[in-house]
Amino acid sequence: MSASTATRRKITYASLEEIAADAKRLNAAEASTTGNWSRGQIFEHLARLMDFSLDGFPFNMPGVFRLIGKYYFKPLILKNGMKPGINLKGNSLKALAPDPLEDQAGLDHLLNSIERLQNESQRHRSPFLGELTREEWDLLHQRHAELHMSFIAEPDS
Repeated sequence: MSASTATRRKITYASLEEIAADAKRLNAAEASTTGNWSRGQIFEHLARLMDFSLDGFPFNMPGVFRLIGKYYFKPLILKNGMKPGINLKGNSLKALAPDPLEDQAGLDHLLNSIERLQNESQRHRSPFLGELTREEWDLLHQRHAELHMSFIAEPDS
């Protein structure tokens, strides 16, 4: 079973705080993952995108991809979320795909990044979706977290 077809949780986050609470809960329960990444890698990946939205991205996308992203994908993603199966390449892969790391280290980074999002007002242009407001960025982070956190299995009760 591939990561894109693995059994996944169905989740919706209404806030950044909900992402943090779910990540803490799943890490404390030592929940397993159904995809290709560990909990720590998932947390780290989410944190990196959050940090880049605050600090700027170390990569850019070709103009045609930015146009498609801005006018086609941005409304779809913000409303309906993201689907699995996107394969990062080149500089975006280097920047966003984490090496294996301890789950707690990834969680700590994620919680720090969420705190920064709540306390810092600056936001940078997305290399794919273009300019986003602070509210749109928060919504994008929620949709992005829904995708990746869905690969962390619900702990047994």
